[in-house]
Amino acid sequence: MPTNLNAESKAKWKRYLLEKRPEAKIRALEDFYSAIPKHKGNEKLRVNIKRKLSNLKIEIENKKKRSSRSSGYGASLKKTGAAQIVILGHTNVGKSSLLATLTNAKPQIANYEYTTTKPIQGMLEFENLGFQLIEAPALMPQNVESKAWNAQTLAIAQNSDGLILMIDISENSTYQLKSIIDHLEDFGISISKPKFEVEILRERARGIQIMLSGKLLDCNLKDVEKLAHSYGIRNALLKIFGETKLEDIENALLENKRIFKSAIILANKTDKVKKNTEDLKVNIHDYIPLLEISCEDKNNLEEVAPTIFKTLGIIRIYTKEPGTRPTSNMPFILKSGSSVFRLAKEIHSDFYRDFKYARIWGPSSKYPGEKVGGTHILKDGDTIEIHTK
Repeated sequence: MPTNLNAESKAKWKRYLLEKRPEAKIRALEDFYSAIPKHKGNEKLRVNIKRKLSNLKIEIENKKKRSSRSSGYGASLKKTGAAQIVILGHTNVGKSSLLATLTNAKPQIANYEYTTTKPIQGMLEFENLGFQLIEAPALMPQNVESKAWNAQTLAIAQNSDGLILMIDISENSTYQLKSIIDHLEDFGISISKPKFEVEILRERARGIQIMLSGKLLDCNLKDVEKLAHSYGIRNALLKIFGETKLEDIENALLENKRIFKSAIILANKTDKVKKNTEDLKVNIHDYIPLLEISCEDKNNLEEVAPTIFKTLGIIRIYTKEPGTRPTSNMPFILKSGSSVFRLAKEIHSDFYRDFKYARIWGPSSKYPGEKVGGTHILKDGDTIEIHTK
């Protein structure tokens, strides 16, 4: 159901977008919230605004802590390796044991609850690349006291490239999984692949430009342009992918959308109990891998890294200079489906600007050294030689 915001509400939303300081954003959002018409179609929007207000207040509190030299997470969690993967779960499910077993990290491992109070990181090696694993502090049951603790943990997940949801199979595993997913959903994070995507690049165009790759289900391009104008947007590029409704586009304009994170589920402690995981699978989609593991006897841990690699949907591309035999030892990491042009941009803007053609060796080539253009789609393990003008 659409939000059907009136002119007063939209004007207050425009004011929020113009504010820069968190304190001013909070005042503007509270003003906007009070002006939202109260009907069923606005329930998700009201929840989203409450979440934004909560996050802004936590952001202000964290800034105060950092300014007083208190501990903060930010700077110590700079991304390294091919991807940053955050390990989430309840207390005492084996997150520290997993990190210690798979990486060179040495987290404190104890029987008492909430041993880990700060994020701990280590590098998981996989073939010729590494994944930065971060053990986040355990999620607490939802209550007033746990709100700030959980928000900091979920903020780490929000900035990651992917997630490991860790479950103790010997306990109430279905409850644990549902609880983690609920925590993520409340924070605006989803592990369910979206059927559509709307990206709004403000001030990147003259007027409203719309790039549609898919289908508008209940509207046309004129309706989308009219909606953008009603929110005071005059210059923007709207990229719309998949089958999309006008409500979806309005939610994107209102920043009322969830962030998708690739995830795998690890059901730990199979050494303690032989339990079927079919009940867990009922709560997840088929594309979310579920591995039964044991950190105690190392059962199935060798499958964690390749499963992460596959789930992230990334490819490794090697480069070589024209006329030379050796290739680079360290690959470029790209999203699956990336083109030669995308790699050229990744290497340097000059390679993209002056691109002439490329030669490919590997899975995507019809024969070794095939000459291809910039739109050629790369595959994992390709070696590429770029020629410029």
